[in-house]
Amino acid sequence: MAIQLDLQQRSQENQLVLETQTFSINQIGVMVIDTWNYHWCMTATERCGSFALRMNHALKALRSLGIQIFWGPTDVADQYVGTPQREKSVAIEPHPLPTPLDIQFPSLNCYGAGGCMCGPGIDCHVNYGWNKINPTLTIDRLDLIVEGTLEVYSWCKKLGINCLIFLGFHTNVCTTGKPVGIGPMMRVGIKSILARDMTDAISGYNPANGQHPDQNTQKIIQQLESLIPTIHLEKELRKLGKWNDETLVDPVRITPWGTSDRPYQFEESTVVSLSAPLNQDCQIYYTLDGTQPDRKSFFYTNPLSIYKTQTIRTIAYQDQQPVCLESSAKFVRLPPKPPLPNIHLSDLKPIRETVHGFNIYSSKRKPSYDQSYSQQPLKLRRKNYPKGIGVEAPSHLLYDIESKYDCLVGIAGLDERILEDELGRTRAMHPSVILKIYINGNLATESPILRISQEPWRFEVEIPVDSQTISLIAVPSHDNSHDNFVNWVNVGFLVKQ
Repeated sequence: MAIQLDLQQRSQENQLVLETQTFSINQIGVMVIDTWNYHWCMTATERCGSFALRMNHALKALRSLGIQIFWGPTDVADQYVGTPQREKSVAIEPHPLPTPLDIQFPSLNCYGAGGCMCGPGIDCHVNYGWNKINPTLTIDRLDLIVEGTLEVYSWCKKLGINCLIFLGFHTNVCTTGKPVGIGPMMRVGIKSILARDMTDAISGYNPANGQHPDQNTQKIIQQLESLIPTIHLEKELRKLGKWNDETLVDPVRITPWGTSDRPYQFEESTVVSLSAPLNQDCQIYYTLDGTQPDRKSFFYTNPLSIYKTQTIRTIAYQDQQPVCLESSAKFVRLPPKPPLPNIHLSDLKPIRETVHGFNIYSSKRKPSYDQSYSQQPLKLRRKNYPKGIGVEAPSHLLYDIESKYDCLVGIAGLDERILEDELGRTRAMHPSVILKIYINGNLATESPILRISQEPWRFEVEIPVDSQTISLIAVPSHDNSHDNFVNWVNVGFLVKQ
C-alpha cells in the first residue's frame, strides 16, 4: 500500500516549499520521543500531557495502517524492562551503523526559555522526577520501546523502514537531539519527518512582549523545516479516512499551568494566557470561581491578570459546539515574606513531638533541630538556613503559648536532599505535603500542596488572646507519597512590644 504525504519545508530564504511525495506504507515507522509523565517545569508537564489524547487518536489510526510504532522514552527506557515491548527490542540483532553523515542542525533558539515555561514570575527549579511515559498514552502490545541509535537503526533494517515520522517533546531539545531523535537518525541515513501538530518546544513565556510557547514552538518548527520536512499528521490521517472529527482530543492550553496537585504560586499578580492553536477560529470561555465553563462564561480575548488564589476552568467552542476539552489550572497567591521571629521554635521544648514516617527504620524518630531530618543543613529552593526544624510527614509538633507571643511566623517546604542523591532524583516528583497550623485545636491556616523545589510556604499567624497551645502539622497529600521530609525554617514567635 502506498500513501501520499504533503510535506512542508523552507527554502534558504525562508520561503514555504510544499511537495507531495508517495511512500510505501511498509517503509514508514513512527517514533514517539520523551512523552514523559512529569517534568520539573509544571507548565511543560501540563502542555506535554495535553497532547496525550491527540497522540492516542493518531497512533491508533497509524497502527490500523500497519505502521510500526516505536517509543523512545530515552532516560527512562529501563523502567520498561520485563515488558514484551522492551524485551523484544533489546533482543534485536545489531546491524552495524554506517559512517555518520555530516549533518549540522541550526541552533534551535529557545526564545528566552531559561529552562522554565511559567513566565517571568516564580520559576520552576529543577527537581527531575520523570520515570515513565505519560500514563494517558496507550502502548500497544505490538509497539516497541527502544533505546539508542543502534537499536532503532537495527529495527529499521530488519523491517525495511527507511523513513521515520517523529512525534514528541521537546522539539528543540529531545526530539531532535536524543540518540533516537531526528538528528542521529538522519546521520545514519533514515529519512526524518516531523509531525508538527504532535510536538511542543521548551520555550519562554512573557506576556509583556507577546512571547508565548505556542508561537515559539512554531518558530522552532520553521527553523527545523530548513533541514527536514514536516507534516500535519491530523490532516494526513483525515485524507485517509482515519481521523474521527467527532472525538475531541485537545484541551485548552493554560500558561502558566499549575494544577490542584501542583499549584502555580505567585507574589502579587500573574498574567495568564489561554490558547487553542490546533483549533483555529474557536472561541474560548472561562470561569474564575471554579464553576464549569460554558458559552455564558467570560469570553477570552486577551491575557488576564490574576491577583488572588483562584482556579481557572476553560473550554472552547466553534459554531456553538465544543471543539476543545475543558481544562483547569490552580493559582495560589503567596502572602508577603514574614519577618524573622524573636523566639525560634527550635530553641524551645515542645510538649509533644511525633514523627511517624513511612520508613520503618525511622518510625517514631524525633524531629531534628536546626538541621534537616536527615541531619543535613536545612535547604529550601537551593538556599541553606541555620534555624529550623526537620521532620518527616506525618508529624506533629505541639507548643505551649505564652501571653507575650503575638504571632507565629516562618516558611516551610520539602527538603531537597533527594536531589543530591543520584538514586533519588527520579523519585522527586512523588513527595508532596500539606502543612497546617492549629491554635487550641482549631485550624488557623494551611498550605496548598507543596512539592520539592517550589517556593516555600509563608505564614504569619496571629495568636488570639488567651490561647493555650499551637500545633504544627505536616501530612502527606497522597497516601502513597514517600520522602516527605519537611523543613520548618525560621519558624517561631514574634513577641508583643
